[in-house]
Amino acid sequence: MPSTSIDKAVLILKQLAVPPYEYKAGELARKLGMNRSSVYRILQVLKDCDLVISDKAGDYYKVGPEMYHIGTTYLYNNNFHSKLIDILSEISDIIKESVGMAVMDGDKIMSLIEIEVHQPMKLNDVPGRYYPPNKGNYGKVLMAYQDPEYIERTLSGRVFEKTFYNTLTTKEELLAEYARIRDRGYSFSVDELGIDILGVGIPIFGEKGRIKACVAVGFYRSEGWEDKLHRVKDILLGYQGQIERNLP
Repeated sequence: MPSTSIDKAVLILKQLAVPPYEYKAGELARKLGMNRSSVYRILQVLKDCDLVISDKAGDYYKVGPEMYHIGTTYLYNNNFHSKLIDILSEISDIIKESVGMAVMDGDKIMSLIEIEVHQPMKLNDVPGRYYPPNKGNYGKVLMAYQDPEYIERTLSGRVFEKTFYNTLTTKEELLAEYARIRDRGYSFSVDELGIDILGVGIPIFGEKGRIKACVAVGFYRSEGWEDKLHRVKDILLGYQGQIERNLP
C-alpha cells in the first residue's frame, strides 16, 4: 500500500497512462486499493497543476498537458529530434502502415515515437506505453541484444501469461526467439499481441554497436500478409543505416 500522498499521486498518474486512459475517481480507488476521498483530493491537486484534466461534468479524469510537457523534456534530454520523425513518416508513407520507435531505459521498454496512418482500423499505439519482453517486436528486439547476464536475470523464474495464440511464455521459448532475432537481424510478430495483429521490427544500433532502439511496423492480417511481412522487413532494413546516423 502507498504510504504517502506522493506515493498515491504517482500510482494515480501511472494508472491514467493505462487504457482506456480516463477513469472516474471511484474506478481509480477500486483499482489502486485506495480510499475514494483520498483519490478525489489528490486528483484535485493534480488538476490544479494541469497534470490531470477532467471532462466538463467532472466525472472522468485523464492525463493533462503538463504531463506532455514533462514527457517532451525526456525526449529533449535524449536528443530525439525531428529528423527521426521525418524518416519514420517517410517509411509510413511508403508502406501505408503505422511505424514506431521504442527504447529500453533501465528496465522499461517504452515507445517514444508513433506515426499513425489514417485508416479505419488502427493499432492505436501511443508514445509512452510500456511493452513486455515476451511479445511484440519492441520487447523481443530490445531484449534480444541485451547482455546475456541481464537476459538471464530478467527471465529467470518467470512464466508469462499466454494472452494470444503465439504469445511466448517461457524462458526457453524466449531465449530461442532472441537467438533467431540476432541471427536474422529482424523480428516478426504474428498473433502475439492480438488476433490478426502482425508486425516487423529491426534493431537500431549506436556507434559502439550497442542496441539503442527498435523501429517496428504493425498492421492487421489481410490477403498476401506473408509477402507483406517480408516486403516491410526489406524496407525497414533499407532505412536502418539512415536511422542510426540520425539517432543521438
